[in-house]
Amino acid sequence: MNQMIGDRPILFEPNPQRSDDLSLLQMVDLIADTFGIHIQPQYQDTLKKNLLTRIRALGLSSLNDYYQRLVAINQLIPSGTEWQELISLFTVTETYFFRDQGQISLLKNQLLPELIERKRQLSLTHCNAANGEFYRPTLRLWSAGCSTGEEAYSLAILLKELIFDYHAWDILILGTDINQSAIALAEQGIYSDWSFRTTTPEIKSRYFQSHKKGWEIDPAIRAMVTFQPGNLMQDSYPAYAGSIHDLDLILCRNVFIYFEFNAIAQVIDKFYCSLTPGGFLLTGHTELHGQKTEPFQVKNFLQSAVYQRHRPHLLQQGSGQRLTPAPKLERGETGISNPSLPSLGTGFDVSINTQQTLLDAAKRSLTQEAYADVIQIAEQLIALAPQHFQAYCLMAEAYANFGDYSQANQACQQALQINPLASEPYHLLAQIAEEQGDQISAKLFLKRIIYLAPTSVTAHLELGSIYEREGNVKQAQKIWRSLLEILQNLPQEQAINSNNQQTTAELKAHVLKHLN
Repeated sequence: MNQMIGDRPILFEPNPQRSDDLSLLQMVDLIADTFGIHIQPQYQDTLKKNLLTRIRALGLSSLNDYYQRLVAINQLIPSGTEWQELISLFTVTETYFFRDQGQISLLKNQLLPELIERKRQLSLTHCNAANGEFYRPTLRLWSAGCSTGEEAYSLAILLKELIFDYHAWDILILGTDINQSAIALAEQGIYSDWSFRTTTPEIKSRYFQSHKKGWEIDPAIRAMVTFQPGNLMQDSYPAYAGSIHDLDLILCRNVFIYFEFNAIAQVIDKFYCSLTPGGFLLTGHTELHGQKTEPFQVKNFLQSAVYQRHRPHLLQQGSGQRLTPAPKLERGETGISNPSLPSLGTGFDVSINTQQTLLDAAKRSLTQEAYADVIQIAEQLIALAPQHFQAYCLMAEAYANFGDYSQANQACQQALQINPLASEPYHLLAQIAEEQGDQISAKLFLKRIIYLAPTSVTAHLELGSIYEREGNVKQAQKIWRSLLEILQNLPQEQAINSNNQQTTAELKAHVLKHLN
């Protein structure tokens, strides 16, 4: 289960004397920089003894020679390199199925059912226009630091137990670890009795069969899981090529207890950007103690703390509204679920009045956060008027608030094909890019808004904030000065917009603070 060491506190035997060997300290720093793993001073003497085995095997004369060899290949950690040999010196692949019964219970009875229901509802708003069929629901889970795979396979078994029609789903269960030997064992799916110390006989008999080397996992469960090497410290996340993005659940348990404090902060920031809005991060108990977890909404359960990525109401920031689940629809329903909304038969009137009625209904549903209704009404509008710009914009907002950024992006692009000079879709695209941690795209979209609408207060405000967060003081100051000029020409007691009750004068005072 660990990126480092299983149940034991650490592999190295304590030594009360701290080594002053410069090369050893360089090795300790190199391990920390490469893997995020902190080798405490009292364990460094034993680390040195372990490293000497590799030095002798390679025919090198000193620890410094070994350090120089590693530095020379410290670009990647591919299979078969000395880095993998080094990893084996301080990683232990001992773990077991359904580890930590409290957290397993939380996953089984709370977190996974919540995700499953949410994704079922979302799938019922996705209809293939070509054949009228609903798209398959999706679920994306990541076991980060999976060791020999027991945790990832435990997730697969839980989903098999919870989703009766799992074959109708698109399910990704990904396991990653720095130890490629452990990954190879995970892919084999063969385990000894020691891996089943908390597994019930029923689960063991149902999902494993006897093998000459122990117990082999059911091929159907093995097929649900994908394994690949991964370095939480050095790899960039989200990683679209590796399918590590828009995740519904990340498990990273008993990994951070071996990490440097600053390394933990870097990795949890990557995790946040890799989760879909509403997605969960579950770590080992107290592993994030002292860390800044403000980007997450922390949920405290009896069994464990859980960190959830916020599900913001993207298009009404500052309004205080929260995203609520869409109304549950039955498969095959094509009408609008809210009885107060207009219902159109096959011979409906395609007049401007009908379109306006539908548009008003879609806007009302968006205000009420009935996003499934918004999408259905927008689709009817588009069926009536294929070039209906506002219908695509409303559809994009609804998908964004569902957390389905792919569909939201597509709707925005369709709106821009209709009206390339409109700034409204770019506002949403910029917000989506920021939510996904793509600051480069966010800045490009905001600059495009400023080109199309030079007096856009919101675009200047967001762009200046991004530059400031990046530490680009020069660019931030330039944007703040431009924004100040815009604000000076507006009525000072006027609210900035309908969703933000801050007045022009108040925002002006705020901008001046940034310029001082």
